[in-house]
Amino acid sequence: MKKVIFLLLLILISLNDNLIAQDNPQSNQTIIRLTIVKDNDKILMRKTKFGWMTPAVYYKERQTISEVLDSISGVYGITISTPYLKGLFTYKYDFKSTSDMRQLYVANYKSGQLKPKVGEEEIYWMPIKEALNSLENTVPSLMQMTKQILDYPNTLWGGSFILFKEKNKINSRMEEGFYSLFKI
Repeated sequence: MKKVIFLLLLILISLNDNLIAQDNPQSNQTIIRLTIVKDNDKILMRKTKFGWMTPAVYYKERQTISEVLDSISGVYGITISTPYLKGLFTYKYDFKSTSDMRQLYVANYKSGQLKPKVGEEEIYWMPIKEALNSLENTVPSLMQMTKQILDYPNTLWGGSFILFKEKNKINSRMEEGFYSLFKI
């Protein structure tokens, strides 16, 4: 029960920080990332200006988390199973004064024809091993978080990373190792 209360408190704090962020652009933000698994061996990947990533949104609209997650899958023309929260991670930066909260959810593909989101060149059902390699080349911490939540699906994970720029590329290092927030 204490873990559930802690988890709810953590989510409420991140939502409150997001409300403050709307008034102050230097405030911390929350990014909701959705890993959509197909056939237990592929995940949905999208190509961005930074490289290959799983779908995500900055949580700044006046929406519930369910509405945000539904909009992520809907924009790609697919339906998914109920998403489950699998990770709450903190990003600190050495090149800006804010921190971000990352909420990672996992859901399974149910149906629909995959279509690109406006402004994205490519989306792809990528084999998990290939997807993890692609994430590693984009931002190593994103690969580490995704691998952790996929390898240990019965645990809600926490952790913290420092992001830094190196040769015009964003890199990362773990500041606080993965720890269990809740086990199913």
